[in-house]
Amino acid sequence: MKVCADRREILLLDIHGELPASEQPAWQRHLDTCPGCRQERHALVWVLESARKAMPLPKLAPERANALRESVMMGWRANRVPVWWRGLFFGLSLRPVPGLVAAGFLLVVVGWFGMQGLRSPSHTLRGPEAPKQVLVSDAEVEVIENLDLLEHLDDIERIVQVVDHRDIML
Repeated sequence: MKVCADRREILLLDIHGELPASEQPAWQRHLDTCPGCRQERHALVWVLESARKAMPLPKLAPERANALRESVMMGWRANRVPVWWRGLFFGLSLRPVPGLVAAGFLLVVVGWFGMQGLRSPSHTLRGPEAPKQVLVSDAEVEVIENLDLLEHLDDIERIVQVVDHRDIML
């Protein structure tokens, strides 16, 4: 008996434990009704279990694992494109740079607000200040009282200019 042609991939996923849980119920129903797929699955499971028993996974010695890791890392470093800015800092590590930048920024901010605090009058040791008195002449009082009229005066001057200009054009 042979496996159904449209179920080969599902069979392989199943025996390797890779079949998604959402597809397992449908696959199990198919196995219950199809003797060819069921027999092929049983045979493949037996072959895989026999191979695992006959050939256990080789253990990698720690020394060999370190040598393999170093070999891979050296190959990776050799194929890496050099970055132009690495030579700017004489080969020093750039890992502390973000921390140093953040610390410098914090220092500037604290210094700025500290200087603003020294300039504010609330930190002086003087007593309360007397309110300032402004002496205003009678002429200035009259201008202040007629401020609304002065604001409308600009509008009146514009209207006069428009009317005068219109008379010239006629």
